[in-house]
Amino acid sequence: MPQLSRDWGVPQESAARATTVFAVAYAWGSLAGGPLSDRYGRRTILAGTVAAMAVATALVPLATGLPWASAARALQGLTAGSFVPMSYASLSERVPERLPLALTTVHAVGGASAVVSQIEGQVLGSALGWRAVFLVSAPLLAVEALALRRILLPGTVGTPGRDAAGEGGLRVLRSARLLRLLVIVVPLLGSLTAIYTVVQLYGPADLVGDPGAMLGLRASALPAMVLAAPRARPFPPAAAGRRLTHSAPNSR
Repeated sequence: MPQLSRDWGVPQESAARATTVFAVAYAWGSLAGGPLSDRYGRRTILAGTVAAMAVATALVPLATGLPWASAARALQGLTAGSFVPMSYASLSERVPERLPLALTTVHAVGGASAVVSQIEGQVLGSALGWRAVFLVSAPLLAVEALALRRILLPGTVGTPGRDAAGEGGLRVLRSARLLRLLVIVVPLLGSLTAIYTVVQLYGPADLVGDPGAMLGLRASALPAMVLAAPRARPFPPAAAGRRLTHSAPNSR
């Protein structure tokens, strides 16, 4: 935050808005990813969004001020948000017999990556400046997009069944029941970003302006992800499906 504040000529509190913009766009991308992949195929949307995220990531360090940086971060969040729900959908189709293990593994890796990437970003930012974080990440994302395109099996797209699934997903997104669920979930998951941002900006005093202490704080969350996540169990999909489809009778 101090580096962003200095380079963009804004207070640290204002620089933090770029993170908020990313998080809000990430949420919208998560909602849109499922219906889009139902209609156009998991591989096409997964590889395409990661490729678009590589472009958006490369644009962030080119921004000369907070407005342009926020726009690039919004695009980055929008493309990043669809990855997790679409990966879950792909696993449910490809490995249904081992779905609990597959979902738990992906969730554990995703949670751990949130910690590891923060540590990576802090190390790179301290050594080479904040722009290096994005300039290193962009080509890695491009390689990942190519890997997804090569590894994932092509799905059947444009069929009546898949189109109906996409339309059903849109109906679920418009349901009042899901809106109430989002009101609960957004502050719950948003607290992860909020806690680190508030601590870095406002204290405790031992953490403000001390990259080493912040690094230790972030790293302390990793053992919990490694040890606790593999023991988690998902809710039965039938029960979750019944709750959502009550508000969208014709959805899948």
